[in-house]
Amino acid sequence: MRLQSITSWIALAACAALAPSAFAQTDDPERDIIVVTGSATPVEYEKLGQTLSVISSELIEDQGYTYVPDVLRQVPGVAVNQAGGPGAVTQVRTRGSEGNHTLVLLDGIDVSSPDQGETDFSTLLSGDLERIEVLRGPQSGLYGSNALAGVVNLISRRDMDGRHVGVSAEAGSFNTFQLQGNAGFGNGEDYGSIGFHAVKGEGYDISPDTTAQGVPAVGLGGKADDKEGNSIATVYLRGGKGINEMFRVDGVLRYLNKDSDLDGQAYNDPIPGQTYDDDTEQHQRQFLAGASATLSLLDGKWKTTGSASYLDEERRSSFTNFPFLLPGQVPTADDLDDPAVPSGADATRTKFTLQSTYEFGAPGLVNYVTGFIETKKETYDDPFTTRDESRELTGIGAQYRGEFAEQFYLFATVRHDDNDAFDNADTYGIAGSWLIPGIGMRPHASYGTGVTNPTFFEQFGFSPANFVGNPDLVPEESKGWDVGIEQTLFNGVALIDLTYFEAKLKNEIYSAFGPAPDFLSTSANRATDSERSGWEAGFTINPVDDVSLIGSYTNLDATEPAGIEVRRPEQQAAIDASWRIGGGPVQLNLGVTYNGEMTDTDFGAFMRTGVDPYTLVRIGASWQVSDTLEVYGRVENLTDEDYQEVIGFDGAPQAFYVGIRFREEKAR
Repeated sequence: MRLQSITSWIALAACAALAPSAFAQTDDPERDIIVVTGSATPVEYEKLGQTLSVISSELIEDQGYTYVPDVLRQVPGVAVNQAGGPGAVTQVRTRGSEGNHTLVLLDGIDVSSPDQGETDFSTLLSGDLERIEVLRGPQSGLYGSNALAGVVNLISRRDMDGRHVGVSAEAGSFNTFQLQGNAGFGNGEDYGSIGFHAVKGEGYDISPDTTAQGVPAVGLGGKADDKEGNSIATVYLRGGKGINEMFRVDGVLRYLNKDSDLDGQAYNDPIPGQTYDDDTEQHQRQFLAGASATLSLLDGKWKTTGSASYLDEERRSSFTNFPFLLPGQVPTADDLDDPAVPSGADATRTKFTLQSTYEFGAPGLVNYVTGFIETKKETYDDPFTTRDESRELTGIGAQYRGEFAEQFYLFATVRHDDNDAFDNADTYGIAGSWLIPGIGMRPHASYGTGVTNPTFFEQFGFSPANFVGNPDLVPEESKGWDVGIEQTLFNGVALIDLTYFEAKLKNEIYSAFGPAPDFLSTSANRATDSERSGWEAGFTINPVDDVSLIGSYTNLDATEPAGIEVRRPEQQAAIDASWRIGGGPVQLNLGVTYNGEMTDTDFGAFMRTGVDPYTLVRIGASWQVSDTLEVYGRVENLTDEDYQEVIGFDGAPQAFYVGIRFREEKAR
């Protein structure tokens, strides 16, 4: 295996550190960072009993992460699988779960595709994010469907006490160009911001096989060795205003446009399970709007918030089907010239929520009681058929948070979801944290349940009609727990943590394939359980002001009756390091990511097969030319590692990027 020594170094260093939540870092040894995920109301990180990682904008910028999934590769317990280069479909699996078991929020608003029930992480850019909060374990008690295994919450920047303006430009390999700009202000009560982030590149050829038994493997409109390009742009507008001391309003608008070139995939001879060059492409548009109004009474002890959000998504794809041939047959030009097949969806999600929190108690015994109710309607329209479906959900629940003796913290949540299209669901969660005085130790533990509702695709099928829907599906269900110990050392210089987790999944929805020659498939609920367990470890070390080290390690055992779950490496590790030389204008950055051996489905034989481990190394440097101007550069996949995350799709080769940033910030 290539880079075996580097791989071993990462695993050993991360194991020795023993800490999973260390991305949540602060210079304050009391760790008083405020988080908004896992609690009905904002809370200090140290009080949260669930396992949470917080990735700062500084780390994202230093390491040059353009796409959110690249950030998440560094988070313990999270596996990322990308079917090719930037723009290709990207899934995230939390603690061995499926891709649609992790709920993705933008400032608390669900951004998943309403019809597919999950988020394609290739649509998420990191620009203008203040931080990313990653909550692991079943969380449906607070968040409802799709939070079966965890929550990823993208927190955007809000300047409440000053103003800022910034612009950056970057260019590099694969004719990639990136442009980002933002501006905002805040006066303590009111704020507003506007910005954009756009990336475009011609990509590279993701197909490992370019011939089919000696004949160029090229479908309709394609050519051998073609490149799979990608362009994506987001534009946003945010704002908030305090009407008076008791009432305020906030709102957000966001528009996404994404166009990607892809490749087809063969499911039989002569290139079984592999991709082939063709004119496959995908287009996606998404519009998001959200607004909230908050009433604060009794000197802020009673807060009530009403919110509404609307998401409208349009997707269009066209792809060619490689011909089904018997072993030994050689495809002709006519065989490879199948017409392109269109597919797509128009889908919406409308959601209304009312939440009210009352705080009461005395020093040493503070209580927060929150009640909430939400209604949600999702619609799905297949533009190539007459299919037009909709469904509604009403959820009601409550959360209790208690703080005892300024060291014990307890969370308890219950929820009932009334579904009009399938079974109702009752979920709950409990979590606790103990900040032991004087020794910097914090034991934490949680137990919860989660559900994921069937998607429109799974219920009703889609065009073309090679997938038959199953309207009798029931929601997937999970129960899970974790327990960990976090330790602060040397007056906050180092933070370590170790967490063990277990979860059991029942009613798992899977695809069952029919016989040849049509190989029609449908969804069904498994009658048996799937189990996940493992431990997460990570660390944060700041030995001096100019040096930062962050690392993580995950050991996972995810199985179902058929064996080890696909696309879930047994071992993962990562290290991010930065060094500002002598406190001066030059900073060096290093990042190493290890993805251990895993299995994947070989769609040529419809059998599970092993996928080799790989290690990716990136290095970078930046120079702060002035208070407002910075230039930087980086090399990704420094050793030009040859790897695949999904069988049949080559990972990105070595790449170089340079850029410049202008940024001006002033306090009020």
